[in-house]
Amino acid sequence: AGQFVVRYASRAANFGSSLHRLTGAITFAGVMICTFFHLSKNFCDRQEAMAKATGKAADTKEDAAPAPKKKKAKMSMVDSAKFLASSQYLRLVATLVLGYGLS
Repeated sequence: AGQFVVRYASRAANFGSSLHRLTGAITFAGVMICTFFHLSKNFCDRQEAMAKATGKAADTKEDAAPAPKKKKAKMSMVDSAKFLASSQYLRLVATLVLGYGLS
């Protein structure tokens, strides 16, 4: 967006025409995103229909049986702290999160 403002919108005669240029560019980009989504969805739907018609069953999540969910162990605050302290990677991530929270 910054490059568009520098190259095109800032060269407009006044703020109103600059705003119209920005609005037009954002609208165009949104329409293109919707168009590409629609085309890709139709393409995928056609591919799935052809695979079903030819008898080649694609491996999809709908065909597979759902796996049983594992029970998560409830950890206390002390257990959670021990778990975080046991891994260097998790300690660094926790340090980053705390650092961003303090700043």
